[in-house]
Amino acid sequence: MYETVMAKYQNDMLRDLKELVAIESVAVRDTAAGDFPFGTKSAEAIAFMLSLGRKMGLATENCDNYACHAQWGEGKEDDYAAVLCHVDVVPVGDGWDTDPLVLTEKDGYLYGRGVADDKGAAIVALYCLKAMKDNGVPMKRPVRCIFGGGEEIGMDDMEHYFSKHPLPAFAFTPDADYPACHCEKGILHLQFTGPTDAAFLSVKGGSAINCVADQCTARMNIDAATASAIGARINAGDAECTVSPAENGYAVWVKGVSAHAMCPEKGVNAINCLLTAAEEASVLTEGSAEWFFAGKLCGDTNGKGVGIDCADETSGELTLNVGTIAAADGLSTLRVDIRYPATLDSAPLIQKITEEAGAYGVSVEVIHDNPPLYIPKDHPLLRTLGECYTEITGQPMVPMAMGGGTYARALHGRGVAFGPVFPDAQPSNLHMPNENLPVDDFMRHAEICYRAMCRLAQLDV
Repeated sequence: MYETVMAKYQNDMLRDLKELVAIESVAVRDTAAGDFPFGTKSAEAIAFMLSLGRKMGLATENCDNYACHAQWGEGKEDDYAAVLCHVDVVPVGDGWDTDPLVLTEKDGYLYGRGVADDKGAAIVALYCLKAMKDNGVPMKRPVRCIFGGGEEIGMDDMEHYFSKHPLPAFAFTPDADYPACHCEKGILHLQFTGPTDAAFLSVKGGSAINCVADQCTARMNIDAATASAIGARINAGDAECTVSPAENGYAVWVKGVSAHAMCPEKGVNAINCLLTAAEEASVLTEGSAEWFFAGKLCGDTNGKGVGIDCADETSGELTLNVGTIAAADGLSTLRVDIRYPATLDSAPLIQKITEEAGAYGVSVEVIHDNPPLYIPKDHPLLRTLGECYTEITGQPMVPMAMGGGTYARALHGRGVAFGPVFPDAQPSNLHMPNENLPVDDFMRHAEICYRAMCRLAQLDV
């Protein structure tokens, strides 16, 4: 059994995690927010972390409410080790068995929005820094915990932070799975816009582009028989649907199952279900946006409909997730999240999609394009983190690839994703209802994180 360091901080960590989970820190882009680039709730979470760091006697700094940091130790500004976490979350959504904004411990598990992504890891990292201070850990360089406020909506927070501060010498971000991720797919966010179909008087669905849409509502200009046919088609699958009379037609409500955009096949997309059912019921007009969406974007999760299905040996298959839909002023917009293989470039994909959509009168806007990450498996950082993982778990560290996107991309080869979810754990339900993390794993991660931070403080450049 390994020697524990973090066990004595457990109650304090859970107390502070409870307060952080209670902050509904969904990041939003609000041009009217002034000093709050990701909204007031994201800034509130940043302020909370700063307050904790100051109480611990750490050096702290707020970087314009994009991010903040807490640091222990002194040294050159361009030679520090870092742990990068985020304190913003995706919307809570429906379908929870507990209050998503109340940290709930049940049967050995912690439940609440952000416990696994990424508030639990943020609290752990800060307390590991306190433990280093308390234990007088020898250091060749300072260690800094950086907490971002806009990770879930594009990671502009780290772009801003590193425009003000140099990159660390070494870093990791506990925002994925163990053992470690040396390869992340590219992330491409697109918006498709075209004329609203005459069958749709209104439509709105999804809560975030990087989540499988778990709900979609529409008011449709259709007769009773068609409404019944659409409802029956949807209910015959994995989604739920209700139809009811409404002004000039029928209201259709679809409930699906949310999932992370990196694995859309694990969810049930309510937008996809509604549009494909409408297509099958022959109510869509050729040339409308919904007709294009249904035929080209909603029928699969690998981009085959628009001719971009591909894969590589390093990171696997491209995925395409339909995130949100809305209609206004005669135009419908659909936003999608594409995770493309790490060895590919996004330019040919964007060109192919744009040409395909343009042929049907639909425009395409690139919202966000985050290139892939790749770090060799024999990198000294990976070897060091692997030693810490093996010492605590007894298992070898075999780096992996994933479709998720983390702050490691912002580190330009100086960092990787490392924890906090263990490979033998039940699904942590990232971006889904009932997000969870086992208490034992929370503490096991704390021990690994502490050792890793101590090692990076002494690692030779």
